[in-house]
Amino acid sequence: MESGRERPSPLKLHSRSPDEVSDMGATDIEPRYRRETTPMTGTVAGYDPGGDGKHGLARATVRDGSVVSVTTETLGTVEDVVASVLAIKDLSGVGIDTLTCWGTGSSGWRPADRWLRGRYPAVKKSIVAPNSLYGAMSVSGMALLVEVRTAFPDIYVTETHPKVLWYALRGQPYNYAEQTSVMHECLGDWLAVDASPQNEHEWDSAISILAVVHGLHGSWQHDLHARPTKRDERLVRPCGRTAYVWPEGRSVGSSSYQRSRRGY
Repeated sequence: MESGRERPSPLKLHSRSPDEVSDMGATDIEPRYRRETTPMTGTVAGYDPGGDGKHGLARATVRDGSVVSVTTETLGTVEDVVASVLAIKDLSGVGIDTLTCWGTGSSGWRPADRWLRGRYPAVKKSIVAPNSLYGAMSVSGMALLVEVRTAFPDIYVTETHPKVLWYALRGQPYNYAEQTSVMHECLGDWLAVDASPQNEHEWDSAISILAVVHGLHGSWQHDLHARPTKRDERLVRPCGRTAYVWPEGRSVGSSSYQRSRRGY
């Protein structure tokens, strides 16, 4: 990254009130997840379940409402991830690349999946029918979610989709091997701190943190899990309410996103 590059202003996070209760609108994040007036201090985590030896975990330290540091690592098993996350005493939010809720309709499609496929047809092959998923993404991700919600019942959790999120923000298909430098530079700009992931799993976990901090901040108001279901289906939430915050209203492409990014 070029020295002397201007960084966006630090993202300010605020804690949420546990007393806020009301239904979520079709495109609004749950009120208890919205920005409050008290600056937050704590840690948020992002997780990319990549399989044995490829579990990406990121942590962001937040102090007085500002993200001050981000670290990433690759762990061997989901047990390593669970133990590491549960050891965070001031955990304030988690972003996980997994299905945080399940659909009961055809092929397990959820409103969030259908919306993403319609919104981003160029990368719709990255949005797979839930019933066709297998492996670490669906099993390990849910394992972490179950354990986190058991230990921290009120913790803020958002589902993430790093590859489609990259396309939504940058306007380019995800290709970490060929775009490593650009993806690292964008990640640092978007998080407003330096981040140095060592592989794509760590990068995916770090951009999952981006969704968490925007969800806690209230700057991404579109919750894909709040979209209405069809008459013959429902969402099953094995670990309670989770979000799936998305940068709706941002133009695809990095320049327009970064211009708006400076105005937190």
